[in-house]
Amino acid sequence: MRFLLKVLLLIFISLNINRISFAQDILLNNGELINIEIKIPDATNSTNETEEKKTEELPKETKAKETKAEEMEDEETENSENTETEEENSEISENITEENYIDDNFIMDYSLIDIIPFDPDTNLLSVISNENNFENGIKSHRHSVGIDFGTTIFATLNAPLLVNLLFKQEEKQTLEGKFGFRLTYTYRLTEKIDLDATFGLYILNTYYKNSNAEYFGGTYAFPLSLGLRLYFNKKDRASGFFILPKIGATIFATKGTENGVQKNSTLFDFYVASEMGFRIDMSRRLGVNGGVRTFIDISLLDIGVSYSHIFRFIPLPRLAIGILF
Repeated sequence: MRFLLKVLLLIFISLNINRISFAQDILLNNGELINIEIKIPDATNSTNETEEKKTEELPKETKAKETKAEEMEDEETENSENTETEEENSEISENITEENYIDDNFIMDYSLIDIIPFDPDTNLLSVISNENNFENGIKSHRHSVGIDFGTTIFATLNAPLLVNLLFKQEEKQTLEGKFGFRLTYTYRLTEKIDLDATFGLYILNTYYKNSNAEYFGGTYAFPLSLGLRLYFNKKDRASGFFILPKIGATIFATKGTENGVQKNSTLFDFYVASEMGFRIDMSRRLGVNGGVRTFIDISLLDIGVSYSHIFRFIPLPRLAIGILF
């Protein structure tokens, strides 16, 4: 046993010696020696390599962090831009609502609000007209057109009554009115002066009988006149009391029979006269001072001189109704 143990010990020792001497010189075929070294990995090298790997991995992590930070910044900028756009949209919507509120309450911009409270007797239309300077200015109207029924009254009532009283006939009336009218027009030159023009027609039947002759016929009269109407009032209005100096003429065309013989004639009468009366602006009482309005003209007297009759006197020569515009 001891012998065997010794042999085993020697074998173990020899194996270890061969393993250690394995790093010695080895002879090759060409007779050259090659140093073969078995390198054992060093712990320091491994640590250096791990550190290098870590250093290589660090910039990757920092880059990832930087990219994340940049993404966070981009998201923040987008959020800030979105908030700014939302604020702008809210401001625009507020402005739109304010504009709509102003549009809905546009009357607040006018001076009408300054005259509240209203007088119960005043009219809103008159207030608006006053604000537009239409009440007293020349812009209230320029023209007027009307129909004068004063000629109708003269032809059918005044003239026959006066002539029949002076020249009474036993058989028939001396003068009988049938029809009459006159058109009137005024153009406003200034606030209180109008140019006045008229043209009309009236028809009369004439009869007379004396010791020498008997006549029966019809008379057609065409009156016309032109004058300046002067208004007298405290305001710059073309209404109220007026005096109308004028010139005019009347053309008479007669057609009749005298003692059974046809007899026609034409007579021209020229006159200068003055007319006094009133223009009543009916719309002002309703509070309307501009645009198309109604009026009434009433003349009290027409006094002047005539070429044919020398003296001219006509009561109530004008009773007209029309429109201002």
